[in-house]
Amino acid sequence: MDNKKLSRRDFLKAAAASAAGAAMFTQMGQIASTFASPAHQDVVTLKFAVHWELAFQPTQEAWDEKYIAEHPNIKVEKIYNTWSDHNTIVPTWAAAGELPDILYVHGSRAVPWGKQDILLDIKDRMEADTAFDWKGVFQEALVLYNVEGKQYAIPYDHGPILLGYNKDAFDAAGVAYPTEKWTTDDFVTAAKALTIPDKQWGFGADVSLGNEAYPAHLGIFGGATFNDTEDKLLLDTDESRAALNFWFDLMHKDHVISDAAEMASVGAGGADARYSGQFAMFRIATWDIPSFHDLSTFKYDVAPWISGPAGQHTGSFGSGFGGTFTTKHPDEVWAYLSEYLSKEGMEFMWAKSGRGSPARESAYQAFLDAPIVPEHSKYFLDAMKNYAITGHPYKTVTGPEVYQVISDNVTLLSTGEIDVDTFIKNVDEQSAPIFAR
Repeated sequence: MDNKKLSRRDFLKAAAASAAGAAMFTQMGQIASTFASPAHQDVVTLKFAVHWELAFQPTQEAWDEKYIAEHPNIKVEKIYNTWSDHNTIVPTWAAAGELPDILYVHGSRAVPWGKQDILLDIKDRMEADTAFDWKGVFQEALVLYNVEGKQYAIPYDHGPILLGYNKDAFDAAGVAYPTEKWTTDDFVTAAKALTIPDKQWGFGADVSLGNEAYPAHLGIFGGATFNDTEDKLLLDTDESRAALNFWFDLMHKDHVISDAAEMASVGAGGADARYSGQFAMFRIATWDIPSFHDLSTFKYDVAPWISGPAGQHTGSFGSGFGGTFTTKHPDEVWAYLSEYLSKEGMEFMWAKSGRGSPARESAYQAFLDAPIVPEHSKYFLDAMKNYAITGHPYKTVTGPEVYQVISDNVTLLSTGEIDVDTFIKNVDEQSAPIFAR
């Protein structure tokens, strides 16, 4: 999943949301502490490592200021990393015995960090804390961080893939906007009508088989990349083969999906061309919304993901927070997390700005009311409740390595260097030694 960043322009615009944020949050009154701080008054400092960019840090500071005011025996010391640095440096900290107390945890890191004794199992605390309402967290989101019965983190956001569309392109072509009833046939008809050679593609920019993308591309045909236990690939099936041929025929035969060479020819190979208006339709997740709001050159909206021969399916993924295995303050860590990841915490930190879709349905209305979200963002919630799944791999240590094999060969498939049959053969052969381990 892409790193979710609220653009700087939006945060300049929401400087009041930071300043107003602290004031607004103060007026919310006390959030009930779901796991009371210890009775003694010794000051405990919790070190908290997260990847928030500079523009979002005031929101974090406003939250912590309020939390500390209500918990005078707690101090919170932040360590701000970049996205890439965070995921690289955490194992280094662990090896050096220098882990902080609380960590940002991307969904793909729960298994390796859990098995490397980086993350603390919080399952007992989570289930014992009735005020926290862990069952109110989307279960599709919660499973990302559940490893062999241990709960290593709690999600703060979890977003599904929907069909985004360029309203200006649809209006110019006289094509009706996507509806809840759209099938693959409707999608193909519209994509062809919306394609303008060397200028605009009906759909773009890639056909990914990543965690949140493959259920959308393969699932509607009944296909998948991995089985549920992630010890076998499911690409060499009639269903997956039909899905791959559907998408890559649209790319290489009908030319309504951009391939790498075509993108390079119009000078868009090195950027996210979704923002430029060159794609009439595209995949979009909730974490894309701030960038679309800030960078897109056209009016856009979202629609449900299309239905295929196997029905309506899409993928989802997200991020969360957990305590570390070496923390000396597990009770204080849980007390902080239980408020940070409560309904009120999710609303304040992420939903009200539109930065991310909260991992609780009870906090979702704040996201839908955010000023930057597109008109029909309710379809994100509908997908989470009805047809989105958490995409593999996320259960095994070797899963990401197998996925890299898939991704490398998708690149060759996208450039036309190999066909679907060769793609499947390559992936099976190159993955076999990994599975054997």
